[in-house]
Amino acid sequence: MTCIGEPVSWLRLEKHAIARDAGVAAHLDACAACREAFAAIGPIELPRLSFAVAPAKKRRWWLAVAPAMLAAAAALVLVLRPGPRPENVVAIKGGGELVLGVVRERAGEILEEARAFRPGDRWKLVVTCPPDASTWVDAVVFDGGEPAYPLAPAHLMCGNKIVVPGAFTLTGTVANRVCVRVSDAPKAPGELACVTIRPE
Repeated sequence: MTCIGEPVSWLRLEKHAIARDAGVAAHLDACAACREAFAAIGPIELPRLSFAVAPAKKRRWWLAVAPAMLAAAAALVLVLRPGPRPENVVAIKGGGELVLGVVRERAGEILEEARAFRPGDRWKLVVTCPPDASTWVDAVVFDGGEPAYPLAPAHLMCGNKIVVPGAFTLTGTVANRVCVRVSDAPKAPGELACVTIRPE
């Protein structure tokens, strides 16, 4: 089968299949050969594009900063974690702490926070605690034997270096733990704040 005139190029037939061309349509109406060629092309249909947009991943910002936050928290814990409480410090009721101190008198010479004794030394106890608090203190000395109570229990209004009434001496050849028992009533159970004083 031959074209009745000048054949329509394959490219023009494909273009006509996509977007109708009036000139090509008139030629196809008259020419069986070109109609047959056009039928071989078939309908040109481009595949539909799918624009399925994947949902944006939620960025978990905290995952990026979590390691830094954990490191900072660990450092803060190390800085703010209280160390072991010294043996001469004890918590008191109502908040705050009581700190025990000692004063030694030897041959007329006064020394605060002394930690060694000789026979004849005289000792006084001083406590420091929050000014708005009060507490009972009971002095007790441990020298390896039975505890000794060299002073009468005293009720003290707190403040800076408050002197516990009375004085005492230490004897023996072993270290003495000199303590105050802090409590709500005289001779009542309570916590101990202590200092160790050794013989010279």
